[in-house]
Amino acid sequence: MLRPPILFLALWGILASLGKIVRLSPDWPVWAVAAVAALVVELILFLYRYESQAVTPKRSRWLIALRLCSLAVLVWILIEPTWIREVERARNREVVVVIDDSASMHLKDDGASATRLEIGEKALADSGILKTLGESMKVRTVHAARSVRGEGEGEAEGWSDATDLVAAMNTVLEQVPPDDLAGVVMVSDGRHNRPGRVEDVARRFGILDAPVGIIATGSAEPPRDASVLEVKAPEAIHLGDRMRVTASLKFDGYKGGQAKVRLMRGEKLIEERPVPIPQEHHREEVRFTTVPEEGGVGGYRIEIAGLDGERFAENNAWEFETSITDARTNVLIVESTPRWEFRYLRNLFYGRDKSVHMQYVLLHPDTIAGQEEELIPASATRPFGEAQATRLPATQEEWRKFDVIILGDIDPRAMDEATWKIIAECVKERAAMLVMIAGPRYMPHGISEESGRDLVPVETYDRNRNFYSAGEEPFRFALTAEGRNHPITQQTTGETANDAVWAGFPEIPWRQPIRSLKDGAEVLITAAGQEGQAAISGGEGLNAALDALAKRREKEAAAALLVTRQTGKGKVALLLTDRTWRLREGAGDLYHHRFWGNLVRWGAGPVLRAGGSRVRLGTDQLTYTADDRIKLTARLRDSGMNPVTDADLKAELFRDGEMVSSTAINAVEGSNGLHEVELPALPHSGRYEVRLRGTQADRLVSEDGGTAVSAGFRVVGSRGPVELAETTLNLPLLSTVADLSGGRVVKPENAGDLTGLFLKETNAKKEIRETSLWDSWLVLALFAFLLTTEWVIRRGGGLP
Repeated sequence: MLRPPILFLALWGILASLGKIVRLSPDWPVWAVAAVAALVVELILFLYRYESQAVTPKRSRWLIALRLCSLAVLVWILIEPTWIREVERARNREVVVVIDDSASMHLKDDGASATRLEIGEKALADSGILKTLGESMKVRTVHAARSVRGEGEGEAEGWSDATDLVAAMNTVLEQVPPDDLAGVVMVSDGRHNRPGRVEDVARRFGILDAPVGIIATGSAEPPRDASVLEVKAPEAIHLGDRMRVTASLKFDGYKGGQAKVRLMRGEKLIEERPVPIPQEHHREEVRFTTVPEEGGVGGYRIEIAGLDGERFAENNAWEFETSITDARTNVLIVESTPRWEFRYLRNLFYGRDKSVHMQYVLLHPDTIAGQEEELIPASATRPFGEAQATRLPATQEEWRKFDVIILGDIDPRAMDEATWKIIAECVKERAAMLVMIAGPRYMPHGISEESGRDLVPVETYDRNRNFYSAGEEPFRFALTAEGRNHPITQQTTGETANDAVWAGFPEIPWRQPIRSLKDGAEVLITAAGQEGQAAISGGEGLNAALDALAKRREKEAAAALLVTRQTGKGKVALLLTDRTWRLREGAGDLYHHRFWGNLVRWGAGPVLRAGGSRVRLGTDQLTYTADDRIKLTARLRDSGMNPVTDADLKAELFRDGEMVSSTAINAVEGSNGLHEVELPALPHSGRYEVRLRGTQADRLVSEDGGTAVSAGFRVVGSRGPVELAETTLNLPLLSTVADLSGGRVVKPENAGDLTGLFLKETNAKKEIRETSLWDSWLVLALFAFLLTTEWVIRRGGGLP
């Protein structure tokens, strides 16, 4: 009776002692493994007493030994021992020398005998830092401007017309393994003028203990100069819309003078503004507003009239292009009464957003006694600006001309089954988008027709009731995991900043509850109370994670505010509150317009600037640099506005009349005839033209009375004279990079002081190594050998 507990305690002690040498990771507690092993030992001993009477003592001893060894191997596998130790690994450390080779580094400052680049390179040579570092580690040099190039690599056109320090440092991180990166020696004037935050990438160097040592060259005193620092202008506007252009200007050394700033289209003067210069170093923004009289791609220019004694004349002009198109998204709004959501939405699309050709039908408008209502069916063919209609579209063909249909709180008796079938066909076949805006009386729960209820992406409550009061506390908007990265909900750049914008909107007092989501529905926005949304934890393991995911989606569905669903070829969006106009509070129509603009573009697709009614084509920008990839989008639709897929569609790229490439364009699944492709960056500056070719595309263009659809764009060295706009030494930026990375900024004569940043006492790196001792083939082979040998001996003795 004492042997089992003694065995258990002995085994438990052995396992506990073993756990101090290696890591044990059994699925059971260690004491449970010891208890089961003790019971199995007792069983083996019992069999030994029984079998020893039937076989020779020698054979029985072999049997018990093999069984105990097999048990030991099995326990070894069950406790999953892992040997953990600390080892030192020699590192092949590397320092990368980044030479800023942009145009500003080729300037010779007043009083200097050499250019900034020559001063920096001479400082490297005279200090001997590269030779000293090369004795103990690898040293490699790269040149950086708009992008990075190694020794011997050629320059693309306009390569030196901009400086991208972020791209340079990111390239180092990509090319050198983190454990081997000793740091960076940079020679620069700090004139970073491309997108990207140097602070973010500098922190990564600090985390890797890879300091950035900087040799700062250049003068902090600006030369006598005037320049255009930046121009903000729309890539595309609609014919008849105002084009607003903002130019940031710099004037150094012209105190008391006056400059003239002009907006030009080609050689035609659009507007000229006098700019007084009240101080020695003056910065000012000048705004222009113009209404283009003709469509197409307009080539514009902001220029400063030449001033006497300027250091640089080439930075006085900034050229840009704006596409002026009459292509619009056809939107139909149907509402019962003029509630606030309808009023703000109508004013938005009618007054501000010229990209939308709107028609609206108010089924129960405010009327004057005795006034006769004119019968005007809604139609996308009505002239732009004539938005008010009094009847729904007269025919199925008229319904199909609308890209987006927005339905408000409509009485179910206003639309019969035939109308709902037409709307369903527009969504499922024509690939239009249907937006339903919930209301307390009818929408969406009050829809009585089967075709209409089938379009609703959620299961609703009884249709014979209202929802004037949902019985809930006021709530705020909150994005779901899916909503955070969805194009509809993007209000600003960056996920954290976007979450903050949505969380900052005012509280909303009403929403309509739902029972559940239909298959394929996705919740993008939910209601969050003042206390916020509690996190749902599912514990550990795959099943727990799946359970947590199901709980989260169930909670989001119960509080849903915006639900979307792919329905056939089109999309359906359901807003479960009629208070999106509250997004205007304290911000005008900025966020309200952005939300509805995103929603319309997501459902209807982008407005493409070139082509006819059946085939249209566009690029995501009009101007690219040689480092930018080009996104090309085409849309194909037949005469009935049904999406068309062309498996043979290609984009033929031309420059100066000669074909550069031919690239296949792939159809976007579930879209309204969209086809997309991303063309590689083009190294040569100039104007390019893209032409569509394909079996279906050629047929549709021919039916539309055209020949070929094409769209142009240009490739430039830089988008403006950014490199020579500001030429002073940017010491604050360089100091920030050094501080965040653990480096230093030194003058050229002190370049040798950077050596100590990179020379460490040892190149060895301590690492934690783990070696699994239980899942090798040797352990499994040993276990199989013991069992097989035991079976052979047992059968040889005549035992069963």
